[in-house]
Amino acid sequence: MTATTDAYWDELGVAWSAIDPDINVIMPRLKSRLRRQSLLIRAGAAIGILLAVGGFIIGVVTIWRGWTTDTWNFVTRGIAILAISSFASIAVSLLLPVRASGDVKALVEMIDLAIARGERTLKAIRLGFYACTVAAVLGLAGAAIRTHLSRPPSASLLVDVSVLGILALGLFFYARHTRIELAKYRCLKRAVA
Repeated sequence: MTATTDAYWDELGVAWSAIDPDINVIMPRLKSRLRRQSLLIRAGAAIGILLAVGGFIIGVVTIWRGWTTDTWNFVTRGIAILAISSFASIAVSLLLPVRASGDVKALVEMIDLAIARGERTLKAIRLGFYACTVAAVLGLAGAAIRTHLSRPPSASLLVDVSVLGILALGLFFYARHTRIELAKYRCLKRAVA
């Protein structure tokens, strides 16, 4: 019988615990899931690297353009683009070490890989929150600078802040889902061990 420390507590407060896990059922499912995640990580890394490099170039050009034309709101916009590109490149670098799943053969190694992916995904999500915060703060600062020096922006700031809020809410729910999955894998690891 399992102890309460072996239980996984879900969001409703129900304690779940694995009783005699069937390795013949778990292995193929986990292997398939890890393979799909590896493909998604590779695709996300390729897209993330391209976006980060493009963001660095656009950020530098935007800062240079704002600096040479004394359009200071472009300088803040360029700094925000550089910061967000930096967060994206760090997130990609976090996920690169856990992208391969072909090397793992044993169930414990698969579970360890799934746990490592979950932990690194949570760190990448945290960087996404930082990027949303930087975009909101520097976007509002840029709008304030533009309003003070010339005329207010024609587009409403409410739209920009709403989009960032929706992105942050999506990141929140994805982080919640990832934490639940991570807790399940940790419980499975204890049950298998």
